[in-house]
Amino acid sequence: MKRSKIMALALSSVLALGILAGCAGSDTPAETPAETPAETPAEGETEEPAGEAEVVLRYGDVNPDGHVLLDSAEFFAEKVAELTNGEVKIEIYPSGQLGDDNEVYQALQMGAVDLYRGNSASLTDFGSMEVTALALPYIFRDREHFWAVASGDLGQSILDNISETGSRMKGLFYMDEGARNFFTTDAPVTKIEDLANLKIRVQNSALMLDTISALGANPTPIDYAELYTSLQTGVVDGAENPPASYYSNKFYEVAPYYVLDGHTYAPSVVLASEITWNRLSPEHQEAITEAGKLTEAYNKEAIEAADQKAYEDLEAAGVEITTLEDAEKWSAAMDSVYEKHGASFLELIEEVKAVK
Repeated sequence: MKRSKIMALALSSVLALGILAGCAGSDTPAETPAETPAETPAEGETEEPAGEAEVVLRYGDVNPDGHVLLDSAEFFAEKVAELTNGEVKIEIYPSGQLGDDNEVYQALQMGAVDLYRGNSASLTDFGSMEVTALALPYIFRDREHFWAVASGDLGQSILDNISETGSRMKGLFYMDEGARNFFTTDAPVTKIEDLANLKIRVQNSALMLDTISALGANPTPIDYAELYTSLQTGVVDGAENPPASYYSNKFYEVAPYYVLDGHTYAPSVVLASEITWNRLSPEHQEAITEAGKLTEAYNKEAIEAADQKAYEDLEAAGVEITTLEDAEKWSAAMDSVYEKHGASFLELIEEVKAVK
């Protein structure tokens, strides 16, 4: 989605809101209109029970159907419908249909997209949000550490900070997509020197660009939708993804070497457009918040199962999975990254690391 498409989405959203304004008083919180009114049932048909959708929200993700994050999104949509008695419907757009991360963040800010499964790493260029500190390399010891932070008061405070920074986005809840590892097209990686001068695709964020550079590789921002072809044609020599994403997107077909370096455990965060959120009723806001908490619990179990299955399927597909011979060098290489990107979050970093 280029700028023209974002503007088209924004225009359609503004037109819809204009129609709504004529129907509601200025002091009454308005709901985002869902769709055209349902047609009168044909003879012989029965109407749906109470709970027909009043609000339809668009939810985007760059991953394809079948990915654990899309399964979690479907669970979220089901819970929202259940908790609102069908009054709120969430439509899910996978595979980057609404655009890549930066494009959709802009669309969220304009109210052209309602919900998006973002990533703490790709949010680094959208303001000084505390959530971006969670994308720093090696800030989490493991999955248990991440969820201990995410499910506690500190995690909620970090979510609240997203809107407090004036980002025009609201953090709803976290999702776990797993530790990010490198994969390459031509040869396995077992030590830091193996990355030297390789062109590695990264999200278009300053933090990820600097992380890859610190490891001696050449960071190359490319749209996620173009990654498979870029690996296949040699535009890049590798990329980095959690195991479930690496498998579900079939990157192993063109980059069959996967190293368990765990350089980043950047959590996903589900975001809402503040424009959309402020037009929801308090009851619908409460239901969506509750559905988010239920989705966190679902996702926590689902990602563990998805990771295990991904590794089994990758081995069956002939992927060469390696481990690091010099893990301490990878950690030491991140000093410059922390100095540049962690300077504003020193106290928060210590709080995160102290969580047991």
